[in-house]
Amino acid sequence: MVSMSNEVFSTKLSPSLKKQLEAASNLLGIRKNFIVEEAIREKLEDLLDAHDLRQAISEATGFHSWESIKKEIGKK
Repeated sequence: MVSMSNEVFSTKLSPSLKKQLEAASNLLGIRKNFIVEEAIREKLEDLLDAHDLRQAISEATGFHSWESIKKEIGKK
């Protein structure tokens, strides 16, 4: 059996967000901790994907029309 250790992490939430979290937890029968962990995990993935996309766009050579590609290939 593999044991995962957890660390305490605290943050401030607006009263309305805390109420939403509690309502979702009660409605779905899911621990608030689980909801928060999953939300953070998904948000981090989204942020890293967006970063990778911005980096790829900045490194891209731009749009090349099919006609310009055919001409370039024809020169070789």
